[in-house]
Amino acid sequence: MYMTGVKTAMDEAAKEEDAPVVWDDAHNEALPEWKRECIRFYGDCETEPGWTGACYDCLRYCEGQHEWPTNRCFPPKKRRK
Repeated sequence: MYMTGVKTAMDEAAKEEDAPVVWDDAHNEALPEWKRECIRFYGDCETEPGWTGACYDCLRYCEGQHEWPTNRCFPPKKRRK
């Protein structure tokens, strides 16, 4: 009985790891949408492996230009299988 409960908990944890991360930025709802997008991109850039570029510099650029510099900071390209 004990091991069944452990397996279920481990299965649930594995499912959560495979699920895409959705940023909850409700605390930033007063900010303009462009700034919220800059913050989301910066968070992805800092936390997701494989991103190319200087995340902080791209955040500053985004704050000035109101758009993320996709030519400077971007996620890894998906490989074909």
